[in-house]
Amino acid sequence: MIAWLKEFILAGFRNLVQALRPYPRGTISRPRLTLLVGLFGMAFLGLTVVLFFVQVVYGQSYAQEGIRNRMVGQVLTAERGKIYDSTGQVLASSSTRYDLVADPVNLSSYVQIKKTEDENGKVHREIIGRGPLAAAKQLAPLLKMNPAELGGMLTQNPHSYEEAEAEENKVNQERAKGNTKYRNQYRRNYQLVAKDLTPEVARQINDLHIVGIKTIEKSQRLYPRGDIAANIIGTFAYPATKTPEGAPKRVGVTGIEKLEQNVLKATPGYWEAEIGGNGAVIPGGEEHETPAVPGTDVHLTINADLNAFAQKVADETKERFQPDWVVALVEEVKTGRLLAIGDSGVVNPQNAKPGTPVLFSSRAASATYPPGSTAKVVTVAQALEEAKITPLTPVMSYGKITMPNGETFQDSHQHPAINMTAAGIIAESSNTGTVQIGDKVSDEARYNLMRAFGWGEKTGVQLTDESAGILPKYDKWGGRTRYATMFGQGFNTTPLQVVNMLATIGNGGVKNKVHLVDGYTKPDGHYEKVDLGQPKRVISEKTAKELVRMMEGVVTEEGTAPEARLDGYNVAGKSGTSELLSKNPNESGVVASFGGILPAENPVAAVLVVAYRPKSGVYGGVVAVPAFKQLALRTMQTLGVRPSEDGPDLFPLKVE
Repeated sequence: MIAWLKEFILAGFRNLVQALRPYPRGTISRPRLTLLVGLFGMAFLGLTVVLFFVQVVYGQSYAQEGIRNRMVGQVLTAERGKIYDSTGQVLASSSTRYDLVADPVNLSSYVQIKKTEDENGKVHREIIGRGPLAAAKQLAPLLKMNPAELGGMLTQNPHSYEEAEAEENKVNQERAKGNTKYRNQYRRNYQLVAKDLTPEVARQINDLHIVGIKTIEKSQRLYPRGDIAANIIGTFAYPATKTPEGAPKRVGVTGIEKLEQNVLKATPGYWEAEIGGNGAVIPGGEEHETPAVPGTDVHLTINADLNAFAQKVADETKERFQPDWVVALVEEVKTGRLLAIGDSGVVNPQNAKPGTPVLFSSRAASATYPPGSTAKVVTVAQALEEAKITPLTPVMSYGKITMPNGETFQDSHQHPAINMTAAGIIAESSNTGTVQIGDKVSDEARYNLMRAFGWGEKTGVQLTDESAGILPKYDKWGGRTRYATMFGQGFNTTPLQVVNMLATIGNGGVKNKVHLVDGYTKPDGHYEKVDLGQPKRVISEKTAKELVRMMEGVVTEEGTAPEARLDGYNVAGKSGTSELLSKNPNESGVVASFGGILPAENPVAAVLVVAYRPKSGVYGGVVAVPAFKQLALRTMQTLGVRPSEDGPDLFPLKVE
């Protein structure tokens, strides 16, 4: 429309010029005069129409476009949520840091000017340096770098900041995997000059006003407890994905940082304002701000100090008995809260030396193993539930026994036949006695109880790479396997499933949802507790209490783990020794474990230690008990649990 009017007006003016060509005085005719007036009128009308469209029809859009051209904006950042332990210790937090990037192309045109003022107040300017070398001399003291090396870096061809950062993260990931040969592909074309500068250093650099040098604000993730629970807390880095605008998107990639990414992440805001020619904000001009929203804080159930001790005893057990790995767990009996998850060999990925293996999850949830004799408790529990036995029911324990289907089983050592009680079968961990008790109940009933305890399915705990274990259905068990399952062979559990089973027994047969997160603190300060659902009864309170008393016999002199007794506290425990059957010698061996509930008369905590394929020592009562004993005592001290007032109320172990 505007273009058409423009052509119309121009045509009118051309005709007007033609009409105004000089004529002899007094020779302009009336028609020609009428034409001139008409042309002037058309021109005036055209201008009026144009002004109408500019001022009225398109006026607002032109004004908005003018404002947009004068608008400047800035992304507003907020801190990612913190991660706390159960006592309020900060396990992960964020702080503002800056990366320094260089654009060698623009830097080559940089001119360093020195200003001086003479006695008359006249300002003199002198060029004292040019290009990257002049920039390097000024930056080197602030960055604590060699000026010559920095100058060489600043003259190299640039790559994008995102590419440089992503490549450096890839180098760190490869080193974490043990690949020390991987080299940074942009080493010779580097644009990222320095990382993690403090705000003070960044301000000093910006005050230099060096063309081609820029500081980029970022949020740095800090882990003040270092290696403590590092595999559980996780890592925060730049993955391959980017934001829709093409910027690197920093997210949690392992552990709680990954699982709670949507909770922890901050939402950026944006500020924009209308500025004048001098760069100042125009008073009363357009100005808009969308505030940034900080992330939500996550509160874990673990006690950082107790977790540190659990990692310590796990590392000591690994060093002493040389297993592939060790896990030491503590669960609060009445709530299902995990108070400690101690894996052996945990290092903070940020501090890992090149070639050091890094554990990015916990074997408590990801590793599986046959639980061995610990599972005998479940077999006996089903028989107690159906009233097929009582703790005092006589059961003959043999060195070797052949069952009705022809399958033969033996105890861990040869011995003459002993007339024991069912409690004695648990205390001395007799395989031959256990299979006789297991034969009193159906395979389906035992299987259903295993599933009720949570075996064969994921717990849903906030740990990455959780396994459900391997529990074949009872109708898939063969003639030998059905008996093997009675004493913890023929299926696999995770350490987490086993410690939760012990806690369920200690809680009077009521199963709580095992969990690692207590709740969340929103940006507005409101605390939101995690909804755990309703606890579930697995066995009767009577059966649970009888099982606890039977398990107290394990730590007596007649039991398999007398060394597991604690001064001042009654312990109900169960050792576990299971075989790893494989044709590959690198996969065969044993798993030694010991789990216990204490104080037995009023259980507060369930503690489990698992050592996978120890090279020296075999039995759980030998390999796992020292770590269990230390961790159990530290747990009682940490929780402030009063010592037991009376000794254990034991069932007789043998039939007199």
